[in-house]
Amino acid sequence: MKSLFTSSVRPDEANRRYILPGLDGLRAIAVLLVMVYHFWPTVLPGGMIGVDIFFVISGFLITSLLLREGALTGKIALGNFWIRRARRLLPAITLLILVMGPVSLLIGGDIQVNLGRQLAGAATFSSNWISIFAGNDYFAQTSPELFTNFWSLAVEEQFYVVWPLLIVAAGLLLRRRWRRFSVVMVLGIIASLSTATALLMSGAPISRVYYGTDTHLYGLLLGALLAFARPWSLYPPLQQSVLYRVAQPFGLVAFARVMISWLSLFALIPYAILVPESAPGAIPWGLFGASLLALGVIQGMLPDMLAGASEMLRRLLNFAPLRWVGERSYGLYLWHWPLAVVMHYLMGADRSPLVNVGVLVATFAIAEMSYRWVETPIRRYGFRGSANRVVAAFQSSRTRLLPVSVALAVVVAAASTGLAVHTAPAMTTAQQSVEDGKRAAAERLKARQEAQAASASASPSAAGKDAKASASPSASKAATGSVDSSKVTIVGDSIVVAVSPELYDKMPEASIDAAEGRTIAKALPIIKSMGSNGQIRKTFVLSVTANSTILDGQLDEVLAAMPADSKLVLVTGYGPRNLTWIDYSNGKIREFAAQHSDRVIIADWNSTIRQALQTQSGLLASDGVHPEVAGQELYAQVLMEAIAKAQK
Repeated sequence: MKSLFTSSVRPDEANRRYILPGLDGLRAIAVLLVMVYHFWPTVLPGGMIGVDIFFVISGFLITSLLLREGALTGKIALGNFWIRRARRLLPAITLLILVMGPVSLLIGGDIQVNLGRQLAGAATFSSNWISIFAGNDYFAQTSPELFTNFWSLAVEEQFYVVWPLLIVAAGLLLRRRWRRFSVVMVLGIIASLSTATALLMSGAPISRVYYGTDTHLYGLLLGALLAFARPWSLYPPLQQSVLYRVAQPFGLVAFARVMISWLSLFALIPYAILVPESAPGAIPWGLFGASLLALGVIQGMLPDMLAGASEMLRRLLNFAPLRWVGERSYGLYLWHWPLAVVMHYLMGADRSPLVNVGVLVATFAIAEMSYRWVETPIRRYGFRGSANRVVAAFQSSRTRLLPVSVALAVVVAAASTGLAVHTAPAMTTAQQSVEDGKRAAAERLKARQEAQAASASASPSAAGKDAKASASPSASKAATGSVDSSKVTIVGDSIVVAVSPELYDKMPEASIDAAEGRTIAKALPIIKSMGSNGQIRKTFVLSVTANSTILDGQLDEVLAAMPADSKLVLVTGYGPRNLTWIDYSNGKIREFAAQHSDRVIIADWNSTIRQALQTQSGLLASDGVHPEVAGQELYAQVLMEAIAKAQK
């Protein structure tokens, strides 16, 4: 029989039942990195690299399995391949949705927002693109969605649909020269990284680059490239003599590969600590670096490596507890995020880190039950075989109660999920707060413009008196207490948008420029433009700490853009622990204020709200960032006090 993907190992020489030891251990490391990153982000600020490790493993494993089937059978049964993927992926996803739908209905409110869109993405494995087109790169990080983690499953499944077709086409068109297809993979990696870099440079949202299949394809292609380099990795020769014929298990190259594999393994956790998501270039280049480390580990485990150090690597990663976690890594990845989101809405955004210990235990317990009673039976017996077993259980008089109960539970869960979608609010409380702020601020601005127009249409003498009175600092202070609002300029983010009606009430003549998702990087061009056009008044307030890290030199740029006789008020930020950049930025603010104490004043929202939350509830929305009505009054008061201090 002529093989579709012939290699140096003939079918009669191959170990057809070979399973690469250690791969599950690497899966375990990957899923643990992701879970720690989501539960305790300050411990592993770059733990998201676990997803990229998964991508490299998937690219290698899927490609190797396809090459094995083509080499040993002379064909690739695409239908059977996709059925196997469906058996692997769909049962656990279905169970998760049937559980989380009713849970979201019971909790109600913000957790239901966009639930229908999320379910559509999960059902079609298009969550990543649906999220991109929905533009949920801002509120999603503070008001997390139940199925956000499905984005990576979508990327992989899209790869699983297209990649086998390309592999088969390469085998049919290139025949014995099929390895030349590796050039396409190299070009694909370059194109993916180039596209990601170009999009970032053009100002595209980071979520577009992170979620995009085109911009996150490099890990999958790296794994596939390794499979092409050793196409018989999953069907090595049974006889060691044949292995010596087809490979060079010893020598300088083998020694270098062993060193790379061990160094890559030991570098994974330090890398996850030292390369956080907020680091410049972390997306995509930091993730690409993590993909290379994963590649380095896998290549050292391949069966052509006979050195003792390689065998130690395989044994280490095949350690029973690691293997146990790796075998359940899919369920662990699926369940850990929705369970954490449930606790977010039940116990608050800034819940104790110890709560996540309980979430971690629950994740392992549920993943084990899913693996044992749902995933494994369907993988073993298939959808039809499993359905037949269920029907047989219905027909058994002794166990009839159990299947009837399960069937009833499925119906109730499906109905509850539909009801949760139907009753979902249009937006979260944080979004509603911002939208209400926009509307009320627009009404106040319109009223101010109408008052100015009415004043201008009055008699010249009266208009002149009114204008003089309006421009008088004493008149402004009389209206706003100790603050002259005619000398105040405020640039801020969505928090300022939400609070702007309160600010206009307290400082009717203030100039406010605020927008959702505004970072210090986005604010700088606005501030420089305002400075060059003489639009920055004597007191300038900057509040953009909630959305991004303030880097060295950025506050210096702000001060340089301001008039020499003006004062700068910097507002500290507050948010849950997972927004790790807030505390760092607050430190930068305090350091900068100490260095420029003659011109910089701190409006310490962080300290004020932290103290107020100890005795009062209802100050913040469910995201733990945006203030509700009582919190808005407190925020405005903090700014007023700092501005009054600046104007002394």
